[in-house]
Amino acid sequence: MVRSLLVLFLAFLAIPAQATTLSNEGLIVGRVVDAETGVGLGLVNVLIVGSKRGTVTSDSGHFTLDNLEIGTYTLRFSAVGFSTVVETDIQVSDSEVNLGLIEMEVWTMNLEEIVVTPGRFAIMGVAAAPTQTLTEENLKNMSWAEDITRAVSRLPGIQSTDFSSKFTIRGGEANEVLIALDGMELYEPFHQRDKAGGLFSIVDIEAVQGVDLMTGGFSSAYGNRMSGVFNMQSKEVRDEERKTTLGLSLMNARVFTQGTFSDTRGSYLFSARRGMLDQTFKLVPDAEVVPKFHDALLKVDYRLNPKHLASLHVLEAGDRTAIEDYDEEGNFDDNDTEYRNLYAWGTLKSVYNPKLYSRTIAYAGEINHDRRGAFHKYEPSDKGDFLLRDQRDYSFFGLKQDWNWLASERVTIAAGFETKQVDASYDYDIDQAELRVDGNGEFFDYVRKEHVTLKPSGNQSGAYMSAKLKVADRLVVEPGVRFDHTAYTGDDLVSPRIGVVYAVGQRTFLRAATGQYYQSQVISDLDVNNGQSAFSPAQLSTHFVVGLQHQTLRGIDIRLEAYHKDMSRLTSNFTTLRDQQEMFPEQRNDNAQILLNGARADGVEFFLKYDQGRKISWWFSYALARAEDDIRDIVFDAPLQKQTGWVARPNNQRHTLYADLNYRPSEKWHINFSFQFHKGWPRTDYTYEYLTLDNGDLHFYPVEKEFNGTPYPAYHRFDVRVNRKFEVKNGEIGTFLQVINLYNRENLRKFDLDTRNDDEEYSLDTAGNYIPFEDNVYWFGLMPVIGASWSF
Repeated sequence: MVRSLLVLFLAFLAIPAQATTLSNEGLIVGRVVDAETGVGLGLVNVLIVGSKRGTVTSDSGHFTLDNLEIGTYTLRFSAVGFSTVVETDIQVSDSEVNLGLIEMEVWTMNLEEIVVTPGRFAIMGVAAAPTQTLTEENLKNMSWAEDITRAVSRLPGIQSTDFSSKFTIRGGEANEVLIALDGMELYEPFHQRDKAGGLFSIVDIEAVQGVDLMTGGFSSAYGNRMSGVFNMQSKEVRDEERKTTLGLSLMNARVFTQGTFSDTRGSYLFSARRGMLDQTFKLVPDAEVVPKFHDALLKVDYRLNPKHLASLHVLEAGDRTAIEDYDEEGNFDDNDTEYRNLYAWGTLKSVYNPKLYSRTIAYAGEINHDRRGAFHKYEPSDKGDFLLRDQRDYSFFGLKQDWNWLASERVTIAAGFETKQVDASYDYDIDQAELRVDGNGEFFDYVRKEHVTLKPSGNQSGAYMSAKLKVADRLVVEPGVRFDHTAYTGDDLVSPRIGVVYAVGQRTFLRAATGQYYQSQVISDLDVNNGQSAFSPAQLSTHFVVGLQHQTLRGIDIRLEAYHKDMSRLTSNFTTLRDQQEMFPEQRNDNAQILLNGARADGVEFFLKYDQGRKISWWFSYALARAEDDIRDIVFDAPLQKQTGWVARPNNQRHTLYADLNYRPSEKWHINFSFQFHKGWPRTDYTYEYLTLDNGDLHFYPVEKEFNGTPYPAYHRFDVRVNRKFEVKNGEIGTFLQVINLYNRENLRKFDLDTRNDDEEYSLDTAGNYIPFEDNVYWFGLMPVIGASWSF
């Protein structure tokens, strides 16, 4: 199959780009000047709205846009330090159109527009391209373009894996990121959470208009998360815009449609996807895993009157993963898991006057988990039986409201509250009997038989207030505070926060922030899997962030940021020492409990971006970081060289580098080259020793070496994606061919040993000593992916 796809890929590249013949060409010229002094402004970005065409002004402020088809155009003029100017209804004929002088006023710090939070990235959206970190075009044409959450891994401070859309921020955990869509928090935002930990986002990128990503120091409007915010906004349908897209790839099949009704007072958006991995896996001989997933999103907007807009959202997603592995000796591994998400929320956006705005959301939802697993093993290193049924349900309903008030040109105030009722039910049943070896190297019968039934419930509520204060012409301060209450944990928490931005110059901004970020345990995340029956108090992360942003006269955006996170009040956690991506980690003999005093993370991040709407654009990021746990003890009844004190966290990523290059030879072609590199994460190495059973059989048991004491080899890969558009009578066909890991780098995912060699012989020397026989597992090798969509 790979060979066939590669042949198709080469044939695809051979398709000649169709030359665009411009029979009727026009020309727009003009000069951009400072409105106050009349001096020409150089290097102003001139963009044709709705296209990739653009240019920059000369040193004297002059510009020329040529080879334009006859028609009506809108131009956007933007430059750091000046307010954006938009010229509409420019009628281009087959002669020169001279716009004369375009006057731009010096930008002043508008409180409604100024960004105080450091580590804040605008992704997609409707803002001018120079103000966006990654544009919609960037995301839809890069490697892994089908998933919005994977794209953010290119930004500094983000860690992720090949197999998962889940990401961590600055040494934190994946569940420390608040992920929301149009104001609704998504508690289970990923598909296929077993093994990979979350293969795809449950929100189709086609339905997303913009993302606000915050990697630290965010304001008091966001609560109950310790690391960051990933805030998605769905597309807004304007005027009589109608569009339908059908797509198919090896990953999924999807449909997206949007339009208006009631004379454009109302609009709708609908997207649905069905995973194709279960069909793809049928092409793989002896495939053991059968993954299935689907999702659907419906949004309806209706303008009640000029001041009030009502919206209704429904989001549903489901997953199932089945593994069946049987051998001739009667050993089997049979697992079946299902997950379901359902969210529904209504929103009322109200504009009372140009200075006062509110948003009210009423919501409800339900999340269901159903895990079933069993095995029987009599193998060299595993001897025992296991049976599990884990049924977990979580329901919620609530109300939230946010207010924004522009009190004056120097003061804006934001405030809001949220209250919700949460209920959960646990029905957990485990029956396990296994032969194991303890820390003294002696046999013992490990038996765990538990049945847990719990039905916790309670109220969660929170309130916040913050203000933007323009204390000087170039200085804005944003103090804030929030209060959070969680009944079932007994948490009553006050979190002060403050951010500051100083305009060093027209193109240079210095930002800093600090604050406390508490996170209470989610009512559905009680770790009954590992014997816990009581909720833990909230954990705390204290942020210290400082950043510098500068845009050069050549249009290069430069960001430099440093941070320190101090994490305290941490609960103990369980980790599997040899493989952290297991479907049922509680049944493994390497499942250890880590008792923590605290943790810390710090680093320096560097980001460069150039995108002026021309044929070539690029971005580059580098991060030097450290993430460590302060370990008090490790509870583990098996051979292990324990470590205490400051130890590298599992996601410690010392050096990280991303580089993307985009080439757009024409409107129809877009080629993306992507390279990534990071130092290896820490792992716990091990070897095998063995004992002889009474019946003469050998039993091999792992001897764990220094906890997180060995780094994996460095990871790197190079991806290429070629996108081609074809105009057809009824719309547009978009196709892509992507090659992941072009040079087929073997990136080690799991250091793994086997007790027997390829000939199924015990890996022993003549003296009976075990000889380590590596059977390692790797991340993606060379993998072509092909897909197509039809928009009409």
